[in-house]
Amino acid sequence: MEGGFTGPSTNVTECARYDLEVLILSDNKLSGQIPTSLERLTKLSRLYLDYNVLTGSIPETLGNLTSLRELVLSGNQLTGSIPMSLGKLTMLQRLDLSENLLNGAIPFSLGRLSSLEILYMSVNSLSLIPFSLGNLSELQFLDLSSNLRNLTTEFLKGNC
Repeated sequence: MEGGFTGPSTNVTECARYDLEVLILSDNKLSGQIPTSLERLTKLSRLYLDYNVLTGSIPETLGNLTSLRELVLSGNQLTGSIPMSLGKLTMLQRLDLSENLLNGAIPFSLGRLSSLEILYMSVNSLSLIPFSLGNLSELQFLDLSSNLRNLTTEFLKGNC
């Protein structure tokens, strides 16, 4: 796997050949960066990589998985900012990026996730909640608790 995990063998090329729809690798002590080659899994609807020891940034290429309904990356050591490309995942219903080392502003593009029902981003170092999150009409649960920086609540001044 390009830029791959260290841990149990995972061959993305083989998985793509069989139209893999669900990939759950939770709590497996996987380490290293999230492979950019996951973008080949174009039929993937659920991706769970939570509670491993993944490091580095969230790859922009995850934004190419437009069939995703659930993306769960919580409980790792992911760093950097949340990629703008995640705003292309318009079928996404659940996004869980909690318990990482993410920083910076929540991307404005996440306001385009019109199907999003659950958004967990607690226990990071996020600094800005964009006004665009007020557009998430299906959102039922939002958790931004325990961020180390003072969150600017720009969206609370709007539609909420």
